[in-house]
Amino acid sequence: MAPEEVYYEGAPAITETIVPTVSILTVVGIIPAAAAWSRQAWVRYKITDRRIRVTSGIGGKDMAEIVYPDIVQIRTAKRLFGDGDLVAFLRDGAKFEMRNIPEFDEAMEFILSKVDKDVADEYRQREEVTALEKPE
Repeated sequence: MAPEEVYYEGAPAITETIVPTVSILTVVGIIPAAAAWSRQAWVRYKITDRRIRVTSGIGGKDMAEIVYPDIVQIRTAKRLFGDGDLVAFLRDGAKFEMRNIPEFDEAMEFILSKVDKDVADEYRQREEVTALEKPE
């Protein structure tokens, strides 16, 4: 068996911190800025040719991992600066979410090359930003 190839390993896109950091000038902006910077410090994504893993929490104590064959549907939303969010619906009815994926278009092409052909084809047929409703 060939070794696992890592496509991306790191934090969510740093661009998610721009607006919250600027909004610190208002008292209300302190909370969103703290949340955005804590995600930068504690959340790590690992996208490989076999699986997707999200590690979070102080010290990386929380971990969620999926393998591509478990994905039955993908929904996405693009953000500013080329980032985006992904929600993968799994065979067991669960949802797997990733927010602020850097270089989103390239990451999605990689992920779509690994999921079942039917899942990739259905995703590519959707032109618009998709709603986060449960698949049929």
